[in-house]
This record gives sequence, C-alpha cells and structure tokens, in this order.
Amino acid sequence: MGEISNTMNHFFEDDRRFADLFNGACFQGKKVVSAGELLEASEVYRQSEAEKLKTGARGKRSERIRDVCKVLKTGEMLRILALENQEHVDYAMPLRCMQYDTMEYRKQLEKLRKQNRQEKRLQGVAERLCGMKKTDRLVPVYTLCLYHGMEKWDGPRSLRDMMQFGENDDLQELFGDYPFRLYCLNEAENLDVFKTEVGSLFRALKYREDRDGLRKLLQGNKEYRKLDADTLETMTVVLKLPELWENRVLYMEDGKEEYNLCKAVKEWSAEERRIGRKEGRREGKEETRFAVVKNMLCRGMAEADIMAIAECNREFIAKVMKEI
Repeated sequence: MGEISNTMNHFFEDDRRFADLFNGACFQGKKVVSAGELLEASEVYRQSEAEKLKTGARGKRSERIRDVCKVLKTGEMLRILALENQEHVDYAMPLRCMQYDTMEYRKQLEKLRKQNRQEKRLQGVAERLCGMKKTDRLVPVYTLCLYHGMEKWDGPRSLRDMMQFGENDDLQELFGDYPFRLYCLNEAENLDVFKTEVGSLFRALKYREDRDGLRKLLQGNKEYRKLDADTLETMTVVLKLPELWENRVLYMEDGKEEYNLCKAVKEWSAEERRIGRKEGRREGKEETRFAVVKNMLCRGMAEADIMAIAECNREFIAKVMKEI
C-alpha cells in the first residue's frame, strides 16, 4: 500500500470525516450516518505460524483487511460500513468488494454457529445441520469505494459489467448482480454536500493538474486559513506539494492547533517562479548552442572541432543533424 493510500486511510479513520463521506457520497449530504454512533471495526489479518514458514522471514506478517471499517450502532440496530480508498482503476473492484463483504458475513455466521452450539440453542434437524436458528439474523454490510485517482474510471461499475454473456443469452435475466457503490471524485460536480474538511480536501484535489486554479482556490477561500494537521498533511501528500507543509503557519484558536496556508502558497508560488526562470535560462542556452552547432555543421567543420568549441557531445551533434 502506497503513501497516498495510507494517508487517505488515516484521514478517514476520523469518525466525523467517515460519516461525512458516507452522507455526502451516498445521501447527497443528508445526515443518515452520525459520527457519534460509529465504533471502530478495522481489522488486521495476521499470518499463522504455518503461513509464516511458507512465506519465509521476508513474507508479509500482517495486512489490513479493509481500508477503513466502522460499526454503526443506532439503538440496538447494527450496521457495518466499510471504505475502500482507490488511487488507481481496478478492473476487478466490484468482485473485490463482494469478497470483502462475503468475508464479513462468513465471520458473523461462524460466530453465530459457535455461540449456538456452545449455549445449546439449536433445536430440530434443520437448525442443527446449518448451525443457525430460524430467527438468527446477520448484520448488513455496506462498502463504499472512493476513487480519488486522476484518470477516468473506465473499469466495471457493477459485477454484471465483469461478466461475459452470450449475444442472445436468456440466462442473463437470472444473473444475480451485486451492488457496487463507487464514488469517483473526478466525476463529482457538487462538493457542497460534504460538511466537514472532507469538502476542503476534495475541492483541492480537483485541481491537481491545474496549478494556477489550485493557487487561486487556496488563496481565495477562507476555509484554507483554518486547517487541522491531518487535512493539511493529506493535501500535502496527495497533491505532492511538500511546500505546503514546510511553510505552514501554526496558530491556536480555542485551544486547537490550526494552520493557515496563505504564507505556504506564497512560498510555493515564489519557488515555482524561481524554477521557471532557471528553466527558461537553461532552455535559452540550449537554443543558442543548437544554433551554433547547426551553423558549424553547415560550414562542414569537423566533429571534434564542433565538440571542442560548442562544449557538447556526439549525441547532441547527432540530434542537430537529425533536425537539419
């Protein structure tokens, strides 16, 4: 898992942001998921001793099963909400999400069976064979895939999209599709549905390929004068702009640490101008050298003399000759 994915996972482990993401992406901003009703449920898969021997000392010892997972507890009602952060298009994503959900249901089923048998709750042949009581129910699982990459999502948007059907295949009607909840940030038009710093992050990410637009956004909106450390760090990593973190301005408000990006944006802009001027000078020098070498070649001068006078190598001379 890369740095961007790890950073996004950490950002959404916060209950407020996690709830805001689900409410904005799935319910157009309506408050269906409450942060106060969320419980941590993320798990790490750990290898058994036998698996460690198979993979060797350098094999993976543990890995995250879900990017972020929470239990939503409303009164006695339980639901499991899971988030998959996706930086790149995955052509198997609907099946991956279905597998994650199935793993969760299997885990619940095994736990039920164990409890039923230990407490001798099962009655009748049917209950004893399957290990479930007629009244037993599982906790529903809802998985959201957040795609925050820059490329267009050209992958499947449902399990059905992954299937190969015949041209006149009547059996298609019997196929049981599996819901795949995909939210593509680069397709989103209304980011006002997000009520927390999730909106601030998403608005900035929309300008990853438009530096001038990003600069105007950060300078012209008050929300970027009061950012918490997690949001600023996530922006810095995903935007690949370490200057924002290095030149941040810290101040305290109501006992909270917050950061103002005004100075950071000015420093970033100044650095880009310096790089631009340096690049311009370098390109100008190359153009002059190109013209000089071209002129000497046209005059029939020897290659060794051209290399000595223009201070260039044979590859550069070959490049000029190709242009001629």
